[in-house]
Amino acid sequence: MGSRNTICLIIISLTAVGCYYQGYVKFDAHEPEIVQTDRLKEFMKNNKSPKIVLRVPNPELIATGTENNDPIYNAIENEFIKAGYRVRDRALFEEILSSSEIKTNYEDISRKTDTDLILELQKLDTEVNYETNKYYTYDGKERVFPVNNFLRAPGAEVRFKLVLIKENELAGSFIFHYAPCPNGCDVVVSMSDVFYKFEEGTYENYPYQSVEINTLEEFIKSATGDLISRLENMRY
Repeated sequence: MGSRNTICLIIISLTAVGCYYQGYVKFDAHEPEIVQTDRLKEFMKNNKSPKIVLRVPNPELIATGTENNDPIYNAIENEFIKAGYRVRDRALFEEILSSSEIKTNYEDISRKTDTDLILELQKLDTEVNYETNKYYTYDGKERVFPVNNFLRAPGAEVRFKLVLIKENELAGSFIFHYAPCPNGCDVVVSMSDVFYKFEEGTYENYPYQSVEINTLEEFIKSATGDLISRLENMRY
């Protein structure tokens, strides 16, 4: 990013000529929302390589903008595998779970599936609205948009639930957030309007409707890594 300049641009969408300031916006992500029990801490201390399975009880709550959510599920499982967890097959687990005689017997589920933990992916929302009325000049000065203007962009939120199977106990709840423009998004600001500026020379008030799939996969990897790190810290 270069130095702060006042520039005159012809913005086709406005069909007008005006003088604009250049800068960038950033949005602050919400802090993770974490609830974890003492029983979970005790379990992690006593189990060096837990056996875990990913469940998606409500697939309709997983919004990725694509019909195939397997890359998201695989990304979560791969992070646990890399961390030394023994990850059970999702489809096989669901097949065993669907057996009527063990539906309410969690100890039997644990024994028949050889699994300790269920990680439920409860919700993945890719249309979480973020907004700001501030921008930064390229030399780092904070400015406020004129005439009470706001810029908006979609972020994301993922919710996990962790269940200790044998105890049939909710052991943890984990919510992680992704804010748009983590590295800053270029904007142009006039006395009456503000727009996102794109490399191809186009300008928009709202850059896209939901988080792009590649960005979403990186967010999921990061959120899962954060979750694993918190679990590992329980050992100490």
